[in-house]
Amino acid sequence: MRRVGASLTFLESPLVGGEITLSDRRNRLILFIVWLALVGWLLSAHTFWRDEVRAFSFALSGANIPEMLRNVHGEGHPALWYLILRAAHDLFPYREVLPVAGAVIGIAAGAVVAFRSPFRTVMVGLILFSFYGAFEYVVVARNYGIAALVMFALATLYPRIRNSLWLGVILAILCNTNVPGCLLAAMFLLFRFVEMLTDGSKPARREWLIFAGNALLSLIGALLCFCMIYPTFNDAALSANYGFSIGRIFGGLVDPNSGFTNLGMGVILLALSCLGLIGRPAALVAALAGLIVLKLFFFLIYPSSYRHEALFLAFLISLYWVSANGAGGTWRGRPSLDLVQRAGTLVFVALLALQIVPLYLPIKNAFIGKPFSRSADAARGLQQPALKNAIVMADPDTMLEPLLYYSDNPMWFLREQRFGKVARLTNNARRILTLDDILADAERLHRQTGRPVVFMSHLELTSDTRLRQAMMYNDETAVTPESAKHFLGSTRLVARLRPSGTDEDYDLYLYPR
Repeated sequence: MRRVGASLTFLESPLVGGEITLSDRRNRLILFIVWLALVGWLLSAHTFWRDEVRAFSFALSGANIPEMLRNVHGEGHPALWYLILRAAHDLFPYREVLPVAGAVIGIAAGAVVAFRSPFRTVMVGLILFSFYGAFEYVVVARNYGIAALVMFALATLYPRIRNSLWLGVILAILCNTNVPGCLLAAMFLLFRFVEMLTDGSKPARREWLIFAGNALLSLIGALLCFCMIYPTFNDAALSANYGFSIGRIFGGLVDPNSGFTNLGMGVILLALSCLGLIGRPAALVAALAGLIVLKLFFFLIYPSSYRHEALFLAFLISLYWVSANGAGGTWRGRPSLDLVQRAGTLVFVALLALQIVPLYLPIKNAFIGKPFSRSADAARGLQQPALKNAIVMADPDTMLEPLLYYSDNPMWFLREQRFGKVARLTNNARRILTLDDILADAERLHRQTGRPVVFMSHLELTSDTRLRQAMMYNDETAVTPESAKHFLGSTRLVARLRPSGTDEDYDLYLYPR
């Protein structure tokens, strides 16, 4: 398979190596099978944590899909992942549709990279065996893997769809995978716009009409996303820098401690990796604009984790992909940029290679039997005859959410003081919680229902504990030696579930003692 129109620099780069031979295809198949075995093993050891089950709980809420969508409105994510989970569960009413849906999407993304990308086999391996490629976007059942699949599918289909309305359809789908995906869809549209201006010929009227149609379809997708996420009820989850001003925008661009701090390389090196696309003006503009837009989003709107930041890596992979296939326009009368392009590509290869390092941790944890979350262990503990009907509460509240996958015990959210299945990350709740508050709720619930109460404490408590601990977002828990002694004297420790591969480890206390 020859990539028609690809530049000599791309074909001879560390990323792309010319024609894909029969031997390359055989090696990719072997690589994919080994990767699939690793993914299957990690899936078999995976315990669900709060964000995975939270989405599943929302997807199954309501008597029908319109009612479910009303419940999801304001959660902070567009509807696509919830619709996938709801449809899968309607067809197969088993809880296992959650891991299966996530795995099918992630495996499909891996297959597209393995069998359709123009990259060297070693580069395919760097993508597959990365932390995002083998764990975050396939084992962890969340909506971010959908965005990676859509971007990789767009990259492989781009030569055939760039001058058709299918491009707008795919971008509208990308808009509804997650909010960063919506921003990256705009960057793909920017890519097409610059490409039309730099591909060496004046765009025909039909091309502009198709571009306008694709822009309209993308806008419709973006509006659907916006209508689902705004206004949010999770106001406590917003960035501490939330708000817009010239000063904040400038601060977001130069702040080294927010946005892209989890990939192992700073924003400057990410920008350098964009220079590998310098031979393709559309790809360079889209990459740098995407980096700036996401950097500001992670500073001003929502703080980022690895899974959010790795979406930009998937976006960059897609841009290198379409550029290697000849898309992205050309510079007119440009000086030779081969040296800059080669250096930028090497930085990008190094960036991809670095993403293999954090995969060591889930592999190690699976090998030694250290669970991703202790939620399944907590649910097994609740199966004891004395605890089977217990009311469960936790600090922070969100640590209750994964229990719903494994247990049907009623859950009491301490901050909001209500029963439920999903905690609302709202500032309209008890921001500061004490052990005396927890005991008071436990005593009242026990008195009203006659049921025992189990408290899942993320904090390790002793009789001399004194602290004021940030728990999640704006929530804090205050402990004094006096309140600790009172709490420990009124409850009984029934399980110590530590450690875990995430922050979901805790001690279980039973009230009354």
